[in-house]
Amino acid sequence: MPGLVDLERTDERTTWLGDHPIAGSVAITVLTGVALQLTHIIDFQPRVAEAVGWNVSVRFIDFGFRTVLGALTVLALLPWLFGHVSGRGWFGPYLRHLRLNGGPAPRLTGSVSTISVFIMLALMTGLAAGTGALQGELGSLSDDSRWFIVILALVPGIWEELAFRGLMLSNLQRRYRPWVAVLTSSLLFGLFHISNLLLRGPEEVFPEMILAAGMSIGWGYLVVKTNSVIPATVSHYFVNVLIELLIDPDPSDSASAAIFGSLMIVYPILTIVTVWAVHRRHPIGSASAPC
Repeated sequence: MPGLVDLERTDERTTWLGDHPIAGSVAITVLTGVALQLTHIIDFQPRVAEAVGWNVSVRFIDFGFRTVLGALTVLALLPWLFGHVSGRGWFGPYLRHLRLNGGPAPRLTGSVSTISVFIMLALMTGLAAGTGALQGELGSLSDDSRWFIVILALVPGIWEELAFRGLMLSNLQRRYRPWVAVLTSSLLFGLFHISNLLLRGPEEVFPEMILAAGMSIGWGYLVVKTNSVIPATVSHYFVNVLIELLIDPDPSDSASAAIFGSLMIVYPILTIVTVWAVHRRHPIGSASAPC
């Protein structure tokens, strides 16, 4: 696909996983899932709480542990498995492969990020207010520590996006057309959330998996159009924060289900149409592949 940063390099040594993007994508899904859910697998918080008490400090420790695991997985283990660590100075090219930059048009990248968050916020607040699902007692945030989501949301917002919309999407685009790459990465991103069964029941997790896959289509489109993972990272972070702080995140509830449905279907459609129109009005040449 012409014009995509580092997606057509032929001088780069790759491993078997790098040469087989579907198998590589499955490996990314499994390894990222284990890394980011390891604290829940080993009951990290309860074990630490026995020593220091169940309070915010435990959550900070858990956050730090998951951040380190995410960094080691995405910035060390995965590049090694995919053959990006050969030779000196590999880290810079690897970050460019992840598209961890502002893209060829940083102003467009910033605009697209703002548009995505605005669409998301408008849908959520409008439907939440209309259905009565909008959280009314903001004072309760300090009581149940839900405010801590603004910190916790950094973990999936950064590491999941670098893994899925960064490494996985870039690898898939080397072999497949952009839409195939976006849909494949979105499907796997939805399946990735099955690990949440460690925390919640299937009646909550399965709708979350569908929601993640649907929204991921919009995020993948943002990355393809801007050649930057930043819009998807910003959008992912804000949707996690907004869902937790603005609405009752229970997909079994009819009001919340309506909001989840709008995010799953209406959000990606509005995002794709709007970004397509903006990109067409302000093209950036060959900076992105047709999508």
